[in-house]
Parts: sequence; C-alpha cells; structure tokens
Amino acid sequence: MIQMSNAERQEAPVASDDSFTANVSTEIIEDPSFVEWLDNIDGSLLLRVEAAILKIKSIGVITSAKDLKNGLFEKKWNNGLRLYFAVIKSDEKKTILLLGSGKGDQHEAIKKSRDILRKYTD
Repeated sequence: MIQMSNAERQEAPVASDDSFTANVSTEIIEDPSFVEWLDNIDGSLLLRVEAAILKIKSIGVITSAKDLKNGLFEKKWNNGLRLYFAVIKSDEKKTILLLGSGKGDQHEAIKKSRDILRKYTD
C-alpha cells in the first residue's frame, strides 16, 4: 500500500476544504462491493460515477479527493455522493474502487471500505 505524497497532490481550484486532485493509476480494480453499489444507482448519479471512472482510466486523475488515512481515500460530489478508493502497489500501481455511498450512510461505508481494503493489503 502506498500513501500519496505532497508532491502527488495538487490543490483543487474549487475546493474549500482539505480536498485535492489525486494522481492515480489508470489500471483499475473494481471490488465486487463497488460493482454491486454501482448496479444499484441510476440516472445522473450513475453518469457522474461513470464519468469519474472514465477520467481515472484515461488520465489517472480523481478530483475532489480527501485522505481518510491509512490508505483510504474518498472522492465526493456536491450532492453527497461518495466514492471510496485506494491506490496499492504490488507488481505495479493500481487504483482500487472499493465502495460508494451517499452522505447519509458515509460512516458505515467508510468502515466497510476499510474492511474491504484489508483484503488487498494483508
């Protein structure tokens, strides 16, 4: 597991908190929990997540990211939608999409994301 260094962080121009633009691997692993969550969202929410995934795959960038510590990161949208991810390095650097949530269940989703991340780092 790797942490993003300050050199890898760039301040997001519209961020008013501690969010940053994360430079990540374009190689993505979608955990089954993430895929299940993605299958259950629709409409404009799905389009936003799909656009973020396309951005990761094409240029290796996640905007509005926040470091939740211990290798877990959160990408959030203004409408409360969240995407939890990690960047790991085994043979090569990979971005893992762990889970998603809304604002209302974010604490439970963070806990579950930490549990999911352990299977990739233990």
